[in-house]
Amino acid sequence: MHTTLRQAIAALFAIAAIPGIGAHAQAVVVSEVRADAAERWVELHNRGPVAIDVSSWSLHYATRTPGMPKNYWWPLPVGTVMAPDSYLRVNWFQTGSNVPGTGELWTGTSPYGFLFGLGGETLLGTRGAFALFRSQNNSLMNTAAIIEDWVSWGENGYTRESLAIEVGLWSSGRHLPAIAVGTSLARDPQLVGNVAFADLAWFVDHSPTPLHANMTGAIVQSYGQACSLPGNHLLGLPTMRAESLPLLGNNEFALVVDNTTGIFGEFVLVGFGTAAAPVGTPSILPPYVGVPCHEAIDVQQLITTWLLPAQIVGTAVPLPLHLLPPSAVGLELHAQALVLDLLPNVFLPYQGLSNALRVVIGQ
Repeated sequence: MHTTLRQAIAALFAIAAIPGIGAHAQAVVVSEVRADAAERWVELHNRGPVAIDVSSWSLHYATRTPGMPKNYWWPLPVGTVMAPDSYLRVNWFQTGSNVPGTGELWTGTSPYGFLFGLGGETLLGTRGAFALFRSQNNSLMNTAAIIEDWVSWGENGYTRESLAIEVGLWSSGRHLPAIAVGTSLARDPQLVGNVAFADLAWFVDHSPTPLHANMTGAIVQSYGQACSLPGNHLLGLPTMRAESLPLLGNNEFALVVDNTTGIFGEFVLVGFGTAAAPVGTPSILPPYVGVPCHEAIDVQQLITTWLLPAQIVGTAVPLPLHLLPPSAVGLELHAQALVLDLLPNVFLPYQGLSNALRVVIGQ
């Protein structure tokens, strides 16, 4: 194994010691939002193969600031055309020079620059929502059919959020976390329209990327078959999944093994390797008649194993990525979990085996 790869893997464990456009074929989406003292902006992305004229569209910002209108519309300027696969950053409630074709726009702070005489309000990371409307007509701002996109953070239930829910752009009762200083909320373009809830296509980006793609190369891919033995005391098949995305700098990245009971003294043994098991590789688990439990990762190429006390409902396996070097981008890991008891004379030799995950670190 290459030396830098070994170092990246060592650092990772020292720290911790799917494409296509869905049913609502959105071409232009809200792709990233940052809101702190250094930068306050919202980014749009034209994902499509053709240029789109958005000069008759508007951005809607919803707040919950007491004593304020709480709903604001800013008209995209005449002549604003987004080229294929291009980005547009709108610096919210800030003064600057709007030069066509630069990819940068400023809303200004004058109430006359906003629609309907409502003025504007500073973009806050604690809570808020953005919508993209394909209109600047006041009479249409309660029409679900003209909403192109929606995102809520910090809280949900904003005015007009129900319109986005009606057309499948958002999900009831869902919102993203508040935007922390120095980070942004960013969207994986490959997940737009391909997740059960719209907010699951978003992630916390610790390295904001205005006017550029939000992520490169981050992959979480499930393979293999979860199984359990008859007589187990799991809550269901032990299923491994990822919390957030494996992006360099993401301090919140973790794996979770769902359906662990956590009250019978069981443990979760997590194996980390460099590859999937070759087809036909025999299992090293104790055989159990009629139950096909086989390792999906290559146990001959294990890097390390962790033994963790099982937790109630789901067992977290933290893998923070905030201290990894840039050379870790592209690092590929394979993980699988075995739920077992350390009292084999009392319980089964093992309770079950999870699916496997292929994880590739992106940036």
